[in-house]
Amino acid sequence: MKVTVKEEANIVYQMTTHQGVAEIDGEEVTYRYSEDDNGSNFYILTEEGWNDTIGLEEDKYVALYAAIMEAGGNPEWLEDMEVEQELIEEYQY
Repeated sequence: MKVTVKEEANIVYQMTTHQGVAEIDGEEVTYRYSEDDNGSNFYILTEEGWNDTIGLEEDKYVALYAAIMEAGGNPEWLEDMEVEQELIEEYQY
């Protein structure tokens, strides 16, 4: 069978997911931060699996999300930082 390319393919949608491990006040946390054209999602790995609601409810996880946002929304740029309560409140649900 002959395949004829009528139009070159290009990306019309893609999602990027970063996975990392951070320590928050002595607790090791595995997280995922995903973003696409529709926004972003933040997940925390719990004993039950990936949880996308706990991340913006508990202060310690909101602090991690806030740190990512302060790093330009890119976990690859994340550095150690002290997250103040005002910033946590800004990002909390």
